[in-house]
Amino acid sequence: MSFAEEYAGAGGRLAASGADHLYRRLPDAPAHAPDAEKVAVPRREPGRTDLTPEVLTARLEGWAECLLDRFA
Repeated sequence: MSFAEEYAGAGGRLAASGADHLYRRLPDAPAHAPDAEKVAVPRREPGRTDLTPEVLTARLEGWAECLLDRFA
């Protein structure tokens, strides 16, 4: 979630409103739902067996929740 602040700090320009941020970021979450297998497989190949679909699903849900809390 700190990417936007770091981006702006490096000279990047952010969208003007929270709704714009939400519109651009939130579609990423359903793209990986209902399970996070699409995200889990590439991370397990180099040995990240701790990143199970359940762990990644929980992180994805938390990220979407954080977006809604911050920008909605």
